[in-house]
Amino acid sequence: MNKLTLAFFFALLATSALARAASNEHEQHHDASSQQAPQTATHVGVGVLKAINAKDAKVQIAHEPIAALGWPSMTMWFVLRDPVPQGLKAGDAVRFELMQGERKQWVIVNISPK
Repeated sequence: MNKLTLAFFFALLATSALARAASNEHEQHHDASSQQAPQTATHVGVGVLKAINAKDAKVQIAHEPIAALGWPSMTMWFVLRDPVPQGLKAGDAVRFELMQGERKQWVIVNISPK
């Protein structure tokens, strides 16, 4: 082998080793991140229960600003994960926790009298 061929061979070998190392690092990072459980953040709100639609598992709430979401005060319909607690009725002040559901809708996961 002449010197040029030998230099080319070693350069190719070094490039191949670097590519394998980078690939292994990427796979290890990917495996570690895919094993982490997705974080589902809940946000707290307070307001007044305006209406209950038990048939469709929804409630309408006139809520105060929710700073964590950048929401001003407004009246909105929310999906309920669980039925409305017994005794809770329209006109009651409530505290609620909500999170974004799979279809990007906001779901109340806990609601109670304030």
